[in-house]
Amino acid sequence: MSAARVNNESTLVPLLDKEGDRENKERSQAAVFLVVLMTSLTVDGKRFSRCELVSKFTQHQIPQSQLRDWLCLSEKESGMNSGKVGGPNKNGSFDYGIFQINGKYWCKKGKKGGDCNINCDDLVDSNIDDDIECAKKIYKRHGFSAWVAWRNKCDGKTLPSATC
Repeated sequence: MSAARVNNESTLVPLLDKEGDRENKERSQAAVFLVVLMTSLTVDGKRFSRCELVSKFTQHQIPQSQLRDWLCLSEKESGMNSGKVGGPNKNGSFDYGIFQINGKYWCKKGKKGGDCNINCDDLVDSNIDDDIECAKKIYKRHGFSAWVAWRNKCDGKTLPSATC
C-alpha cells in the first residue's frame, strides 16, 4: 500500500511502505527478465536482404510469379528478420521467424510438432530452409490469406521488386 504526504510546496509526494517497495522491486525484476528473455530469443536470427531471400525462395522452387508476394510477406511479418518472435496473441500463442508462423497450429515449443512437425525454436535461427518449407505447407493449405500482414499490407498493393 502507498500513502502520500504534502511537502512544503503543497504537492503530493508518494510514500511507499515496505510492501510497496517490494512490489516495485518485483515489477522491475520482471521487466528486466522479460527484456533479457526477448533479447535471447532473437540471438540466432538474421536480417535478410531481398536478394538473399529471392535466392532462398528460388532454391525452394517458389514460382517466379510469387516471389514478390513472398518478399512482401517476409517484410511485413518480420522485417525480414528470422529471429523475430511475436506475441502473445489473444489465444496466448506466439508467432515465430521470418514468416511469423503460429505456434498453436504449425510448430511445437521445445520439440517437434504441429502441422509442420517442427520445433518452434528452429524457426528463429538463421537457417530459413525449414521455415520456407513450413510456409509453403501453410500456403498450399490456405494461400497467402493465412497471413494477416499479407492481407492488410500486400494484397492489392504495390509489391517489392524481386529483381537482383
